[in-house]
Amino acid sequence: MKASEQVDRYALIDLVSRDAGPPGTADTELWHGYDETLDRSVALRLIPADDPRIPAVVGAARAAALVDDRRLLRVLDILDLPAGADEPARTAIVSEWASGRNLERTLQDRGGTPFAAPEALELVADVARAVAAGAAAGVAHGRLRPSSVFITDAGEVRVRGLAVDAALFGPLPDLPDRAAADVDALGSLVYLLTTGYWPGAATVDAPPAPEAGGVVLPPSQVRAAVPRSVDDVVARSVLSASRARGVARVADPAAFAAMAGAALDYVAPVTTTTVRTEPVTRGRRMARRGLIWFGRLVAVLLGIALVSGLAWGGWSLLTSAPDQPSSNAQDLAEILTTPAHPADDIQITGIDRTYPIAKIRSYDPFGDDDGNGKPDKRKGRESEDLVGVINDDDPDTAWLTSQYSSADLDGKGGVGIILDLGSPQDVQQVTANLIGRGSTVDVRVADRIYPDPALWTPLATAFAPKDAMEVRAPRPVTGRYVLLWFTRIPPADSGSGVYQGGVRSVVVSG
Repeated sequence: MKASEQVDRYALIDLVSRDAGPPGTADTELWHGYDETLDRSVALRLIPADDPRIPAVVGAARAAALVDDRRLLRVLDILDLPAGADEPARTAIVSEWASGRNLERTLQDRGGTPFAAPEALELVADVARAVAAGAAAGVAHGRLRPSSVFITDAGEVRVRGLAVDAALFGPLPDLPDRAAADVDALGSLVYLLTTGYWPGAATVDAPPAPEAGGVVLPPSQVRAAVPRSVDDVVARSVLSASRARGVARVADPAAFAAMAGAALDYVAPVTTTTVRTEPVTRGRRMARRGLIWFGRLVAVLLGIALVSGLAWGGWSLLTSAPDQPSSNAQDLAEILTTPAHPADDIQITGIDRTYPIAKIRSYDPFGDDDGNGKPDKRKGRESEDLVGVINDDDPDTAWLTSQYSSADLDGKGGVGIILDLGSPQDVQQVTANLIGRGSTVDVRVADRIYPDPALWTPLATAFAPKDAMEVRAPRPVTGRYVLLWFTRIPPADSGSGVYQGGVRSVVVSG
């Protein structure tokens, strides 16, 4: 199948991966799709109908669909697709789309820099609670890896592949006790996040944990900043870690979550507030008592004045002529009968501010326009002659990327445009009208034009299932330059098999 095709009510946007299974099984495809009925992104796993794994995968998907936890990317639908002219019959497992970045990608973006112990423990404890929700329903994950855990743009943890990944590709590690396998994976995630090394059975894009005597070293011996409480978490969960005599492994993901929470209490900073008290002398006591009596006296006098005023007003109304309304009554009548002012006349402060864009330029740091075999970095441009039509009066004009043969820009890494706001601003929201359906755009902010997009401060990441995007970050990022960095682009409308993205107009707000 190919992009822009329809599967039942789901449009195929982009092929994420084509994955080989165990010997004797066919390749499967993972697609980024779009549910046109419910207006949301979805993931579709397409499996040939004659694959021997189908019964196990469908059974796992049905079991996973019954687990209700906000941290899990739920199974939404199971479809049997008939054979077409060029395609065999297939089964499609439809699930929620994972926004944000998985842990593997997150560590790559950090250049391998580990997380602080409190942050790592809190994150993995959240993963453990999600897996524990499945275990409570009798459904284990079975194949938990860094690529299974996503951190959304809002900072939430989401876990994908509950039961289904293990049915497709086999459990990791291959143990009869799936709960023990999940505990090992959770401990391995803590090890990876705090040290940058991976001790688990799964193959991940990280160096293997160092060993001594056939067991992995405790995290505190790999990285000095790791506290001993993290060593204890790893010792009680990771199968390849050494344990002192009498130290038992935790039995299941729920117990792991409790253990991680207890360890977090030891490593998280504690803030205390000290209340300063002073002895109350006889003189201060008398002064305080005098202030209290003075306050009571003022309250009584104000009450008398208020009652007198109301009485005088009532007498004035009763004694005034019926055909001569008082000035107060006239004022009230005028207020009630005066038409409301248009909304345009009202000045409202404290809401979003739209910033003028002083200049726009293209940004192609990984291109090689001069052909010298080296990336152009800050000087790199792509379709620079078209940036002037962004935000012009013609809605049909647009800045366009070059044409590529794949959605990931032929592996180049990305291309984009830079918006110069003229001076540093607090950027919190960016909206744009785009070309095509299915762009993925990183929005980043900086005070200068860096030669590598990774050096810019991330604001948000958007997948645009339609030809528009809107991102709003929980808090603003201050900077003069805003980068719209396209990491994936949609198929061109021509149907020629090429991919091309672009921007018609863009608005930056704070």
